Amino acid sequence: MSIYLTKVLALFALPLGWALLLGLAAVLLMTFGRRRAAAWVIALQIGLLWGFGMPWTAARLTVWSEAAYPPVALEQTPAADVAIVLGGAVGAVGDPPVENLSGASDRVLRAARLFRAGKVRQVLAVGGNQPWLGGSVPEAEAMRDLLVEWGVPREAVFTETRSENTRENALFASDIVRTQGWERILLVTSAAHMGRAVGTFRAVGIHVIPSPTDYGGVELAPVDLLDFLPDSRAFEGTSAVVREVIGVWFYRWRGWLA
Repeated sequence: MSIYLTKVLALFALPLGWALLLGLAAVLLMTFGRRRAAAWVIALQIGLLWGFGMPWTAARLTVWSEAAYPPVALEQTPAADVAIVLGGAVGAVGDPPVENLSGASDRVLRAARLFRAGKVRQVLAVGGNQPWLGGSVPEAEAMRDLLVEWGVPREAVFTETRSENTRENALFASDIVRTQGWERILLVTSAAHMGRAVGTFRAVGIHVIPSPTDYGGVELAPVDLLDFLPDSRAFEGTSAVVREVIGVWFYRWRGWLA
């Protein structure tokens, strides 16, 4: 139940939630005859949606969120015992289930390439199913099948299938890490998520070496007039950055970050 509550509360901490609350406030003000105040609230709502929906805003927030973890070429990546690849990248749909990749599936590809380059001897795929998504195949198992298809021997892939968030990723993966005796660990996740992920693993006593991937933007392109027109993909991008910032604050408040 707590994960559902967290997701509901998170909605109202994001730009879309702010816009919904402003819309409700405007309706209430109109109901009580406060038309002028309602007009100002609606103007604020439009400004918020426009500002967070501009590619100009999305590009700058994305580059800022990923700046701490720039791309690292395979040949510059240090060798390690294992690569831990976090979920949020691939699912399974249908019966029998077939793969359903998300934009973050670069994570799985990165882990496979690290193995094929000889940088690690094993891969640990981490991630269960979110309760509201259903499905009989935990994400870690779907990632394992994809890793095998991309050249990683099945016996070299370990799975952790219970975790539902980054905190649980670290907690449950740490048990496997200690059981296997792995000491040098590459952590594979999206660049924007890497800061929170690294801090969470270190908080449970596991030192990891970042191996970021899934970049939304590395360099800012020249400004164009279209950059100032709202776009649904841009709104999604800015919301993702805000979500991660809130995630860091929440994890720090809970004491889950090293």
